[in-house]
Amino acid sequence: RQQIISHHKSLINDSDAWVKERAKDALKYLCQNAANRSEILNQTELKKIEYDLKQAVEGTQEQQKNITQRQENDLLLLSSVIEGREDNELRKRILSSGIVESLLTIFNTRDLNSITPTYSSALFDLTNPSSDEIKLVIYNKKPYTGLIRLLEHPDDDISSDAIASIFSIQLSGSNTIKESDPHPHYETIQESGGIKKIFVLFQKNTDKYNRDRSALCIGYLFRAREITDPIMRQVIINHLKILLNDENAWLKGRAKEALKYLAQNDTNLSEILSEQELKRIEQDLKQPFEGTEEQQKNITQRQETDLLLLSSVIEGREDNELKNRIISSGVVESLLIIFTNRDLNSITRTYSQAFFHITNNSSDEIKLIIYNKKPYPGLIRLLEHTDIPIASDAIISILIILQTGSNTTPESDPHPHYETIQESDGIKKIFALFQKNGSKYSRDRSALCFDLCFIY
Repeated sequence: RQQIISHHKSLINDSDAWVKERAKDALKYLCQNAANRSEILNQTELKKIEYDLKQAVEGTQEQQKNITQRQENDLLLLSSVIEGREDNELRKRILSSGIVESLLTIFNTRDLNSITPTYSSALFDLTNPSSDEIKLVIYNKKPYTGLIRLLEHPDDDISSDAIASIFSIQLSGSNTIKESDPHPHYETIQESGGIKKIFVLFQKNTDKYNRDRSALCIGYLFRAREITDPIMRQVIINHLKILLNDENAWLKGRAKEALKYLAQNDTNLSEILSEQELKRIEQDLKQPFEGTEEQQKNITQRQETDLLLLSSVIEGREDNELKNRIISSGVVESLLIIFTNRDLNSITRTYSQAFFHITNNSSDEIKLIIYNKKPYPGLIRLLEHTDIPIASDAIISILIILQTGSNTTPESDPHPHYETIQESDGIKKIFALFQKNGSKYSRDRSALCFDLCFIY
């Protein structure tokens, strides 16, 4: 083991790029075993890496080249062990060694042209994938100044590592506070002119990776805070809206979160969901589901993107005025027509979730408006959907609307919605959902619906 690992380590310094890359891959595979990992990256090795990184790049041109090469070999070894690896204990050991501080010193002080992707990717590999606890340790080492400086690097790979690292580290701040609070890292990033430089990266870069992550960073950092620059506000929000239609599920989810955070500010919200936008969503939802398979796919995709945008704004939000605007636009009627008429297999959870978000955290007044739009036939039909989460969305939406009926009539009176539910054979279908063993969530809420319906 010792001889093979030592030889692979030496190959990281090979002049043949193919050999160097294969050696890195081999070490990465060997690291999946704990005994091999201890041999590859022990405390002595970590101490040597930290010492090498502290060495100033000075002397003759040949000496400077040797110092840089030794540092790069160390970092290639480090990356081979941690790249893509979920191991917080190992990262704690690396963070305790002083390696991160040495990397940040290099980012802050060294001539940009002498910093290669090997340096920037090593820091990114430390931030991702890692826990919020690890990222907070990195944050406390004040990484933003150096990383923001790297955003101006002429090598796109390095600026990509920098913006991805910034996004990863800021997540630890975003994930560890209440959703309604402003981002705790905003001021720190602003001290280095970070917002402006992130936006410059977004504007100048044709690279999708950099543009997407720059937009996400700004979206997260302006959580519950107005983007005061109107140009920045418009282009960043528009880009985040575009990402809701991205084929990458991670990007789509992050864009939805970013829009949700931005929407906590009224000025941002007006940009995200204007009256014109609501009208467009309603028109898209009204479009008949017909044509070729490809045309139907495009209709679904457009509608789902619209509903993701809607959900990003209203999910968990207590804003009856906003929900009244949405209901007045005709969106609810269009959703109910889809629930009532469209083939169940072509209805995805994006549709049922959007309806649930409109009903949830709403006043009785709002829910009565929804009730008057006759929601039960469509929702009861969704109870038979083969996708359990969709049936769950339907039963909780029914329960929420039923509760409004209970809240607005005398306790001694029968439930005012009972007959309406029965018209769609709702009692029988709610009981059928209860009898299925698909979900405790659905069974519990089905039982609660019965309790409300049979109150006299």
